[in-house]
Amino acid sequence: MADLRPLANLAQARLEDARRYPGCVLMLACAGCGWARGYDVGKVINRLYELRDGGFTTLVADVAGSVKRSCPTCKARNWVTKLAYPAHIDARETRRLAGRYRN
Repeated sequence: MADLRPLANLAQARLEDARRYPGCVLMLACAGCGWARGYDVGKVINRLYELRDGGFTTLVADVAGSVKRSCPTCKARNWVTKLAYPAHIDARETRRLAGRYRN
């Protein structure tokens, strides 16, 4: 599994909620083998708009249904999506990014 730390208690989160968590990414994970990768939330939103499959208000959990490719490790299509922090993001970095976005 990639070095991503999923954010807790965000079962009903929407993609637009990612702005409340500076530095977070959309974690796409295979429920079968545990393979995971982080994606930029803004790029995911733009891609959903292009495909006419969603946008800002799309539930994070529903993005998994839009993924058509198979897992590169086990070839399954059992995807799970969550908001997560990369391993290099700590509390200090989160505060720095929040200040940067605010200003």
